[in-house]
Amino acid sequence: MLHSLAAPVRFDDAVVDVNPDAVLQFDQVTVRRGAKTLLDRIDWTVEEDERWAVLGPNGAGKTTLLQIAAAAMHPTAGTAYVFGERLGGVDVFELRPRIGFASAALAERIPGGERVLDVVVSAGYSVLGRWREAYGRLDVRAGCCSASASASWPSARTGRSARGSGRGCSSPGR
Repeated sequence: MLHSLAAPVRFDDAVVDVNPDAVLQFDQVTVRRGAKTLLDRIDWTVEEDERWAVLGPNGAGKTTLLQIAAAAMHPTAGTAYVFGERLGGVDVFELRPRIGFASAALAERIPGGERVLDVVVSAGYSVLGRWREAYGRLDVRAGCCSASASASWPSARTGRSARGSGRGCSSPGR
């Protein structure tokens, strides 16, 4: 007779104590892609008042580690908690808007010619760029709109704007 399990079972008898003050907690986090192990049994806790720098040579797993921290990737094995929520047991689309993440790799994923303002506003929804979405007055508040905000995002290939900077926008009543 088969029984469905409500939660994952660990066979090593270890119970993960979730740190209530941790914004990030990894317990034996492993990531494998095919035969290659990208991260191997990482234990890491970041508390609210801590700041970390992740350093290492190319291919060391820095981006993979931070993708898990940003809830953009799940570990192959082990347990990852972000803001006390276990990845795999939480809706990441609810979790991601609470996470601030910046990386040079993100710039390559922004649509060419996207306005800087739209990139900034869309980040509040954990989305890269506006694509086909339209934002209302409540999204684009009076203080965030300037001539530089309507400039285009630079192209990753050339470092130049994909279109002219355009006209600056103005707040209502100005």
